[in-house]
Amino acid sequence: MKKFLALMVVLIIIVTSLIGCSQGQEEPDTSGDTWSEESTSETTDEKPLKISMTIFRGPKTENSWLEKELEKELNVDFEFIMLPGGTEAQTKINLLMSDPNTMPDIVWWEGLEKEFRQWVNAGLIVDVLPYLKKHGENILGYYRPETLYLYYEDGKMYRLPADVAEPCCMTTIIRKDWLDNLGLEVPTTLDEFMQVLRAFVYDDPDQNGKDDTIGFSGQAREWRSFAPFIYSFGVKPDAFLLTEDGTVKHGSVLPGMKEALKVLNQAYKEGLIDPTLLTTNDFNQIFIEGNFGACYRWIASFNPGSTSWVSFKANHPDGEYIPIEPIKGPTGFSSDEPSGNAAWCWASVTTAAEDPEKVVEIIDKMMSPEIYQLRAYGRRGEHYEIDENGVFRLLIEPEEVNNLGIGLTNLFFYRKDEHNIQNTPEVIALFNRRAETAKPLAEKLVEFKEQVRPMWAEYGADLETLRDETFYGIIKGDLPIDAFDKYVEKFYEMGGKAVEEEANEFYKKQVEEYEEFMEIYTRELKR
Repeated sequence: MKKFLALMVVLIIIVTSLIGCSQGQEEPDTSGDTWSEESTSETTDEKPLKISMTIFRGPKTENSWLEKELEKELNVDFEFIMLPGGTEAQTKINLLMSDPNTMPDIVWWEGLEKEFRQWVNAGLIVDVLPYLKKHGENILGYYRPETLYLYYEDGKMYRLPADVAEPCCMTTIIRKDWLDNLGLEVPTTLDEFMQVLRAFVYDDPDQNGKDDTIGFSGQAREWRSFAPFIYSFGVKPDAFLLTEDGTVKHGSVLPGMKEALKVLNQAYKEGLIDPTLLTTNDFNQIFIEGNFGACYRWIASFNPGSTSWVSFKANHPDGEYIPIEPIKGPTGFSSDEPSGNAAWCWASVTTAAEDPEKVVEIIDKMMSPEIYQLRAYGRRGEHYEIDENGVFRLLIEPEEVNNLGIGLTNLFFYRKDEHNIQNTPEVIALFNRRAETAKPLAEKLVEFKEQVRPMWAEYGADLETLRDETFYGIIKGDLPIDAFDKYVEKFYEMGGKAVEEEANEFYKKQVEEYEEFMEIYTRELKR
C-alpha cells in the first residue's frame, strides 16, 4: 500500500512535467577480446527471474535470438520494453515510471535529471550500493572509481553508468604519403605543425599539379576540432579548469586562450585552415574525398572496417593517414582531448523489481566479458570471426544481425576496453596511448557531480554564444585579437562571476566528498 501511494505521488509530479531533453551522443566503438564457445550458464533448477527493462537504440527486434540466448545464459525471463528514438524516449520513460503497472524493473534513461531526482525522492529507485559490494565483480572491475564517485550520494548509489567514453577517443592524424612526397618529418611542435600545413597547402603534396589541397580540416563548430592548436596552450574553451592557484575558472577566459587564438588567426589568414570549420560542413564526406592533410579525428576510424576509411582508400589507394602525438606548444605543454569520467546515460533498478539484489547480480553478469560479447557480436564462428591480424569480420549480413537482435542491449553497459572486439590490436594500443597523452588536460579538467547548477543554467547559454561569436570572429579576422580582453570583461559582466563562484563552491564540496568515497571504495568496492 505504501509503495502504491508513493507511486501515485510521483504520478502527479511527473505527468505534469513531461519534457524532452537533448539526446546524448553515442561515442564510437573501442577495444577487443573473444567470446568463448562454451556456455557460461550454470545448471539450475531455479525458476527464471522475470526482469523488465527499457531498451534504447539497437535493432529493437521482438523475441529475438539474442533475447532467448540471454534468457538461457542468465536464467532470466526478460521483457524488453523498446523505446522510440530521440526525445520521444524520455516521454515514454516518464509514462512508464508514473504507473505502478508499467514501471520497469530496470529503467535505462538519459536527459531526465529532474525526473530522476523525483523518482528517488518518491522512493521508486533502489540503492544498489549494498548489492554491488556482494555482486559487482564486473561492474566494479570495469568502471574507474572517478566515474563511480559521480553517482555516489551520501552512502548510496541510485544509478549505474551505462555508457562511458574511453579516457580519450580522438587523436591528431596526418597524411603520411604527403609528408613523404614533400620530404617532411612528422611535426612535433606547433611551429613545425604550421610549417607542414603551409607545405600541404602550397607545395602540391598530392603531386597532381593542381592547387586543390587543404591544410587542416575537421568537424565544423566544435572546439575540439582545433585541438592541436588550442590544447598546446593548456586550455580548453568549453570546460572548467583547475588553475595553478587552486581555483576553478572557465577555460575560455584563461590567458592561454588568447595565445591560441593568435595562432588560429594566423593559420586562417594564411589559408591553412578549411573555412568550413567555422561555418558548417559534412566532415565525413570531406574525409572520404581526402583533400586535406591533417585533422583531429576519432581513434576508432583507424579500424579497417570503418566506412569512411574504406571509402577514403577507394578514392586514394596510396593515401595514408597516421596518428601522431599531440602537438607541443611554446612551453612544451601538449595534450589530447580528455573524455572525462561521466556517463551520458544510466540504468537504475526500481522498486518494481521482485528481487533487486538478484537483478543487480544479473546486471553484473551482463557486464562480464563473455556475456557482453554475446550481446554485442553474437557467437564467434557463427556470426563473426577474428582473423590472424586481429581484425573483426561479420559472417552474416547486417540485416541478419538486426533480425537476430545482436546489439540490442549495446547501450545497456557498453564496454570500451579490450573486450570490444571490433577494434584491432593496433587500435586498442592507440586508445591506451591516447589515455596517457590526454592526462595533462585531464588533470586540469573539472567535472561536476551536480548536474543541476543554477548559475550555469541561468547564464551558461548566453556565455557560450558570446564566446563563439567572439572567438570565431577573431579567427576569421573580423575582430581584432584585443577583442578577447573585451570578451573576458563581458563574460564576467554577463554572469560569469556568479558562474565561477558556483563552480568553485561545487568543486570544494566535491573534493571532500571524493575523499570520503575513496575510503569506502578502497575498503569495500575495489576489485
